[in-house]
Amino acid sequence: MLFLYQDPLGDDQGLAYLYPRAALFREAGEGYADLLAVVGEDRGELVLKVRLARYPNPLEGPLGFSLATVVLWLDTGEGGEETLLPGLHTPQGAGWEVAYLLTGFGAERRTPKGEREGVRAWREGDWVALATGLPPGRYGVYGAVGLFDPFAPWYLRPSSPEGGAWTLAAPPGSPPVVDLLAERPLEQVAAYQTGVLKPLRPKGFALKRESLLAFGLGGVSLLLAFLLRRR
Repeated sequence: MLFLYQDPLGDDQGLAYLYPRAALFREAGEGYADLLAVVGEDRGELVLKVRLARYPNPLEGPLGFSLATVVLWLDTGEGGEETLLPGLHTPQGAGWEVAYLLTGFGAERRTPKGEREGVRAWREGDWVALATGLPPGRYGVYGAVGLFDPFAPWYLRPSSPEGGAWTLAAPPGSPPVVDLLAERPLEQVAAYQTGVLKPLRPKGFALKRESLLAFGLGGVSLLLAFLLRRR
């Protein structure tokens, strides 16, 4: 496993978003847009796996769910596109190079230039997996879940201040997603409030930097001790 990012249970309400009022959504209950985890695996290529809290399927999607859309953006290099969605951006200098949209009807790869192509997706028990076509790597990951809309640009049902039968009710300028990939609730709240979502990165990178820093400090200490003994 290259990485495992977990997201808190029951945080699929945005900043007090109200779900659409159509019977389709009311009858589905709760949790179908609640992201619980994202996994990256090395299977000769990078395979991404997503876990949602529930998988109701009133529209009979072939992947076993039909009311949620998951979007994963990967930071695979320097620079990149810093706009994730309307009302949601990356930190400066930490943009994305490739995105994957996952619905109950399949998966799609997109680039910042608007290029798109279908990719293979399948179920593995309670997980939904997709083949990225990328070499295995410990990339930075942004993630979000919204409500499925086959006619919307990112297959995400839009929001408006007043909401409606088929529209999310959310503050003006809010992104059309009800859950953001963040390992702590306060990080998700901050992302909604500021419009900036931080990527999750493999802990090994941070540990490596810390180890190098500790090694450097240790070397400085040894050098100082050597010089002081010579005086």
